[in-house]
Formats: sequence, C-alpha cells, structure tokens
Amino acid sequence: MMSAWRFQIVLLTAIVAFTGSAWGIPALQLYVEGATYDNTTESWVVTDGDGPIRLWCIGNTDGPGSHGDILNVRLAVAYYSSDAPVTIGITPSTTGGYGGFTDPSTPSAPTLIQTVTDGSVPQLSDGSDLPSHGIYGAGVDWQEFALGDFTLNDSPIADFIGDFPTSGLHANDAQINVYEIDLAGAEWFHFDLYDSTQSPTRAVFAPFSHDAEGGGGNPPVPEPGTVALVGLGIVAFAVSRRRKQ
Repeated sequence: MMSAWRFQIVLLTAIVAFTGSAWGIPALQLYVEGATYDNTTESWVVTDGDGPIRLWCIGNTDGPGSHGDILNVRLAVAYYSSDAPVTIGITPSTTGGYGGFTDPSTPSAPTLIQTVTDGSVPQLSDGSDLPSHGIYGAGVDWQEFALGDFTLNDSPIADFIGDFPTSGLHANDAQINVYEIDLAGAEWFHFDLYDSTQSPTRAVFAPFSHDAEGGGGNPPVPEPGTVALVGLGIVAFAVSRRRKQ
C-alpha cells in the first residue's frame, strides 16, 4: 500500500453551482469520503497514509431529475503502475451517518467482470464508448465491476458540486453504495460509474470522476487542461470535454 494518497477531482462549472438546483441531480455520482475542495486547483484533495479509500457510488432513484431505477450499474477502476502489479480489494460498507447521510443498506460485494490491458475504453449499455477524457489509453489497465441494480430510495441525495453538501438534501431519494477500496501497488488510479435508466431507456454515467495520485506516480496519458463549460455539473480530473449524463 502506498504511504500517501492524493485525491484530485476537477470541477467543470455548471449552469448552476449550488446544491439541489432546479436543474435536477445527476443519475449517478461519485464521492471520495473526507475530500476537501480546493478552489485554486479546482480539485478535491485528501492525503491519507493509512486505510482504504472510501468511495461513495450514489444513484438518484427518486430525486429531482430522476428517471427511476438504474440498472446494471458498473464501476471501472483504471490504474497505472510503473513497476509493480496492482491488486484491487473492494469491501462493502455504509456511510455510517457521515455528514448526515444515513445509509441503512450495505451493498453486496461487487463482481469482477473483466480486466482490460489493451488500452481500450469502457462501453456503456447502448454500445457507445464511455468518454475517456484522456484517462484511458496505452499503459493504463482497468478492471470493471458489476454493482447490481440501484432500485432503493432509502438515503438522502444532493448534488456534490464543489463542496460536500450539508443543505438542500432530498431525504430518501437515493441509493448509496459505499465501498472501501485498496489499490496495492497503484501509483495512479481513476473511477467511473455508469450504466442505464429505464424511463426512458438510456445510458447514463456519473459526471463526477475521481482521480488519485500517490507515491509520486503519474498517469502515462497526459491530461488536458481544465475547461469551463456551460451545462450540467461535470467533475473529472482534467476533463477536456463535457460528459453526457
């Protein structure tokens, strides 16, 4: 395990930049527990030498902008190591009431779907490529995990734009799956969450993508600079283009 983790999540601006906007909440979101938003770097940053990453996978099943159940949700974990094999361990957990987010349901253990080493990009349920925004490519391997269907509405939901939401919560409108993730040997890694809603049927993916650096490692594919976009709130590490929901 690396001695320190540096988590960076870059914010691309939205039509509105406050929690719980009238424009709705994304179908899927990701959040790294304990991260602090840095306005200068437009990044979530947390350094922790011990313990796993606590990753929240949040499904908007009944909140503003919801399209109901989210089926066949998948998590892609991209990673890079210059000289060591990477081992990924994922343990289901709950929010434990962190920040006022109650989460009574412990998810099932994710199922490994595939390990990809050819530099390709994850595919959405409609057969299209997940926008790679420079994350995927030669030298970057990734694993894909099945998280099951998001059909519950037993937890609060809000829009994680720029800060951890403490107001504007919509009670019992979400399913939150929390996982403790260990990435032994990884110098850099990145998460993506995706698949499909049914009303209407369409592919969706989280506009919040999380990158982390540790041990001085860097991704082999350079990231383009941050660009301010008009549209729904989109978070990614150095994303160069807007990601559809």
